[in-house]
Amino acid sequence: MLGQFVNAIILGSLYLMFALGLSLSWGVLKVLNLAHGSIFMFGAFSAYIVTREVSPDIPLWVLVIFAAVIGAVLSVILQIFVFRPIMQRAADQHAAELAILIASIGASLIPIAVALNFARAEVVNLPMEITQTPIHKFAGITISDLQITIILVGILSTLALWWWVSRTQGGRALRTIAQDPKTAELLGIPVARMSALTMAVSGALAGAAGLLLAANSNAVDAHSGEHLLLKAFAVIILGGVGSIPGAALGAFVLAFAETAAVVFVGGSLRDAIAFALILVVLLVRPQGIFGEKAWKRA
Repeated sequence: MLGQFVNAIILGSLYLMFALGLSLSWGVLKVLNLAHGSIFMFGAFSAYIVTREVSPDIPLWVLVIFAAVIGAVLSVILQIFVFRPIMQRAADQHAAELAILIASIGASLIPIAVALNFARAEVVNLPMEITQTPIHKFAGITISDLQITIILVGILSTLALWWWVSRTQGGRALRTIAQDPKTAELLGIPVARMSALTMAVSGALAGAAGLLLAANSNAVDAHSGEHLLLKAFAVIILGGVGSIPGAALGAFVLAFAETAAVVFVGGSLRDAIAFALILVVLLVRPQGIFGEKAWKRA
């Protein structure tokens, strides 16, 4: 049971990093970026290309930073050349959100097509030097340095993002943009620049999470980000859109629920857990556990 507990913590950390970025862009910019999963995948795939073409001995921490940068760049490109023009030309907020949703679906196909073209296969493997890290055993628990890194990165990125949003001047600007972008612009807040920064952070979290998941599973799957979108929606709806503590709670609740389902029921019902949690929360508390007030009070 202790081993399953650790597995749930690792899974929850990966869900958290993936969902944090999506929750940030959705909560602040009202951008439901369905290309987030492809950005997640492409961060890992870019790291794979570097290890194949440059050197297989690149340290893991360097690859994590590289994947995060790739994710940030892709997200900023989407924001500047796709999402911002749509927002400026849309008749109203509802029309903008719908157009962005459709555009992000189309944009998500581009990284997948590039990955399939370069790799000639849906699944490729990272070098063994990266995926095989020292293993520690104590109290009946087996955990590797890579898995410890996943947990630490998940926790530290959450704390850093919470501190940025709730304790800095930039975070106050983000909360103002989340409430009313037009008023924020009148107050002198550089909305365009802050929006690009928000998307950069969102993409960086996705890229780093993609590389860590690929290293943990020893595979880079061109479609790996697609099924995680459902999990991210479950996490965000559980915790509340835009809520960083809510995303943390939702990620680990979902991870523990899935792990329990695998142990006691069977792996076939694992994905059904996400659907069930979404339905229950929507029926009982549609705004999520923390709701939108997390942005107002942060």
